[in-house]
Amino acid sequence: MSRTPAATQGSLDNLPLADRLRWLLAVRVGVVVLLPVAAWVVTRTAETPPVETLLVPGAVLLAVGLVLHKLSSLGRRWAVAAITVPVILDAVHLGWALYVAGGISGPVVYVIVLHVICVTLLGSFRTGLKLALWHSLVVMSVLKAVDTALLPAHGVVQGFDPLPYGVFLVAVWVTAMMTSGLGAVNERELRRRRYDEEALRRLAGALHEADTGAKVAEALLDFTVDAADSRLAAVHCHVPEGSAVPAVDLAVRKHRDHDAEPLRAVGAPPPGSLLAAAVDQGSTFLAAVKGPDRWVDDVLEGARRVVAVPFGLDGSGSGVLTFADDARSGSRIERRRVGVAEQAVAHAATAFARVALLEHLQASALTDGLTGVANRRAFDAAFDRELAVAARSGAPVSILIIDLDHFKKLNDTYGHQAGDDVLRGVGAALRSCVRPGDVAARYGGEEFALILPGATADDAVAVARRLRTVLREVEAPRPITASLGIACQHGAGLSAAELLATADTALYAAKAGGRDQAHLAGVEGPVTGVAVDEPTVARIPLPPVPTRAHAAL
Repeated sequence: MSRTPAATQGSLDNLPLADRLRWLLAVRVGVVVLLPVAAWVVTRTAETPPVETLLVPGAVLLAVGLVLHKLSSLGRRWAVAAITVPVILDAVHLGWALYVAGGISGPVVYVIVLHVICVTLLGSFRTGLKLALWHSLVVMSVLKAVDTALLPAHGVVQGFDPLPYGVFLVAVWVTAMMTSGLGAVNERELRRRRYDEEALRRLAGALHEADTGAKVAEALLDFTVDAADSRLAAVHCHVPEGSAVPAVDLAVRKHRDHDAEPLRAVGAPPPGSLLAAAVDQGSTFLAAVKGPDRWVDDVLEGARRVVAVPFGLDGSGSGVLTFADDARSGSRIERRRVGVAEQAVAHAATAFARVALLEHLQASALTDGLTGVANRRAFDAAFDRELAVAARSGAPVSILIIDLDHFKKLNDTYGHQAGDDVLRGVGAALRSCVRPGDVAARYGGEEFALILPGATADDAVAVARRLRTVLREVEAPRPITASLGIACQHGAGLSAAELLATADTALYAAKAGGRDQAHLAGVEGPVTGVAVDEPTVARIPLPPVPTRAHAAL
């Protein structure tokens, strides 16, 4: 079980200290003062000491308890003293009551047992065991005092007898241990429930603040690895094409003590996989994975026991929370994990639906109306974001700038309607070439751009080759070609403006080299083009950043 953060420890107490003090005061009045007096009435004989021998010490105990109760507001030390000191004195008083009213075989023994039960429940299992030991010593001291004539014998109180004292010890210690054990189990369960409630409140706050699907997934995973006590968890959301909101394939994974990491290039779960089975079943299940499963092997690192909690996305798609389960089969913690995970998923599903609608509205504002790809504003934000992610993770990121060859001539020759049709076709071609997570944008006029997170220079060149092929298939009055500039960096390095300017310089080189080709920054000659077929190129230093006006973001 994950440890409770110090900041919330006080809020997870099962019974506040002030309430414990009030209840202990009530126990002192009823159990320590009134019941011994009742036992005196039942066992009274001619030799029994007068009732004042119980009432006067009882009144003193109550006075001490009330004073300490008032002082408890001065701080925690005084509050602890208000609990421990009266309990110690109560045990001494009950030992005296045992001497006065019936001895080791009298009804005060039952009062002592009741006192142990009450203090254990209001304190802790350690307090109960300590009190049982203290009662045992006090009673033995009283009986030995009678044996040694420090206290006069009277009635049935004649001194120490091992057999009745042994029965007394068994009664007190069995009661203390059973009450302590049950109390510890119940206290632990209550603390877990309190902690789960607190964790769910924190999750609700994080979901309320989340404005993207990735942030919703991250909040859900933070909750899962903490409250469900899992070392590894992942969430996958799938919204198919043709839904009310744009198609989505979102996968995020989190290890305990590590930040959540987005997983790219994750599509819909294949038939027969764990995720597909969870969506088909529509209810939570614990899977014992015995065969190969791409999701479990790659994402959950080959976990053998996996809990899968599916959820719907407001009728538009589905999602599954999965996490590795290391608990033994049938254990209490396993059932609790499932329960809190289901509650968390119910909150997250609503948040996913809300964020999907929000992202749909934002996407409409950030989409170029003619081509269907991202507009310049969306491109700038995405480029800054991906460079920041790459700087933190050390991953590569690539940028492609595409300029349609002789587009102005096509526009002047065939008219603006034909030019718009070509731009729409180019937008569709770009969308067909990108992976999940890539960003295709209209940079301005007949210029487009691709952001390729996680793509190396070789990956970017492969995208450029594929793009040149699909552009030729765009329906147009004449074949469509383009000049492409490519720039790539690993981790932190150039700023967005500098990397974009570097790609722009490569684009200039492609145009100067005869167009219909792609140049990679830092490489001499085209990397793909009319006369290029897997070229062997020599690296040269990157050219200086140009001063073209649109190089700055």
